[in-house]
Formats: sequence, C-alpha cells, structure tokens
Amino acid sequence: MAGFAALVSAFGLISLPAYAGDTYQGYTLYNQSCFLCHGTDGKGNGPLAKKLDVAPDDLTDGDNGAAEKSDRELFGMIQGTIKHGSGASAMPQWGLAMPGNQINSLVAYIRFLQRSKHPLLGDPVVGKSVYDNNCAACHGRSGKGDGPLAAVLNLKPKDHTDSAEMNKHPNSHMVEIVTNGTPGKSLMPGWKDMLTKAEIEGVVGYLRLLSTY
Repeated sequence: MAGFAALVSAFGLISLPAYAGDTYQGYTLYNQSCFLCHGTDGKGNGPLAKKLDVAPDDLTDGDNGAAEKSDRELFGMIQGTIKHGSGASAMPQWGLAMPGNQINSLVAYIRFLQRSKHPLLGDPVVGKSVYDNNCAACHGRSGKGDGPLAAVLNLKPKDHTDSAEMNKHPNSHMVEIVTNGTPGKSLMPGWKDMLTKAEIEGVVGYLRLLSTY
C-alpha cells in the first residue's frame, strides 16, 4: 500500500505533504530554482521577472497572495497539481523534478520569507558547516538544545527551532552572543577567537533557518 501511494504521488494524483519541511533545504532549493523569477527576498523581482508576460507573485504579500494560501495549496501550486497562471507564464510543474519532501521544504522556506522579522545574515551554507562542526554538540543537530554535551556538562543551550522566541532577537544581538558569549558557567561561550566575522554571520543566518514558521 505504501508503495502504491508513493507511485500515485509521483504522478501528481495526490499532493499530501509527506513531512514537515526542512527550512534550510528549502533555502537551498529556492536559490537554485525559484529566485530567478520570485527574487531572493520572494517579492517577485527576480532577474527573469521582467522577461515574463505576467509578473511573478510576491510570495510575501498577504493580500490574497501566497501568504493567504494554506500549506496544502502552496504545495499543490509548486507541485503543479493546482494550476497557477496560464500559457507560457504558468507556474512550472516542479513536481516533475522534485519529490514531495523537497516541495515541503520549499513551502517551509516560503513561510520563513513571510513570517521572519529579520533578514538572513551572512551565508547560511557556511553557517551550517560551522554549526555542524562547533555548535551541534550542545544545541543538537536540529537546534533544539538537546546536544549530547548539554546533559553531560549541565548546560542550558537555547532551542533555536522556536520561531516566536527567535523573532524576538535581532541579528545584531545574535552576533553579539555568538561573538562574546553570555555570562555564567552554564551559558553560551564566546567564539570570537575561533571564528571569523563571516563564519559568525553565517551561523546566525543558519540559526534563522532552524526555526519552523
């Protein structure tokens, strides 16, 4: 039965999201396939936008735009099971090139573009590498603050997946914490002597993408 469902999904006959999307994966996919039309900020101002007969949607616009669509509707529009546009200006059927988990990740990143109060800082790709090598031991691979060192050393790492909490802190504050740490033995150490400015900014950018909006 599971095999049949996967086969049917592959032909676009069902469009039920398979799992909660990975926002970082969505970021990488978006910048490979979507920014050309929709722009790096999602406002429909990509380098190909003026070449099209119909302007690409502003994905951040809540006035009957993408921000008003449900996750299921966005999934279907990206996959191609819900038609969007007409003729040469119609939305490509990305379901022909992407599996459902990747489309879910695109939906997650679009939600980030709509709901995050802070822009991405630095290069999140650089930040992910630094995070995996230096931060995951305490904060956990998924950023929930449940890394293996947290219990052993009685640390209290922040949960970076909480979008409401993350939205409270501007980029400048997060850079300050990563750079200089916070007071107290059980809190964040400073990384200014180990990481470059570009690496610290990249980490802050990647931390933004650990949240689900």
